Amino acid sequence: MNCPRCKSSLEEETIKDINVSIQVDCCTACGGKWFDKGELAQVEGLIEPIILEIRKIPNKTDQLTPLQCPSCDSQHFMQKVEHRRDKKVIIDYCASCKGIWLDKGELEAIQKENYFVTIGKLLKWVALGD
Repeated sequence: MNCPRCKSSLEEETIKDINVSIQVDCCTACGGKWFDKGELAQVEGLIEPIILEIRKIPNKTDQLTPLQCPSCDSQHFMQKVEHRRDKKVIIDYCASCKGIWLDKGELEAIQKENYFVTIGKLLKWVALGD
């Protein structure tokens, strides 16, 4: 499988955390990651509260460049979708195989959250019991 961004060969990489261990396809040239159906859902909820969040994601023009699915045999382009946790992260989603491409830095941006946001969510959860 080749990278949809730079066309380099993708290599397997293991993402590990306390309760999660999944293998994703990673581009060593541009740093993007391919998540097969359901894999991103296993790791995107792993939130790391930080004091100061500095995003290192591609600019909007690069994020909006059409990309072809690296997994499907067809030549169709993936859909562009803003991530629900971080609107500055635009993911590439294949409607056919349900895979997701994240550019370098986008997974980290999804997983990191300012302490004040985390505390606000916790207080809302306690107050509303959600």
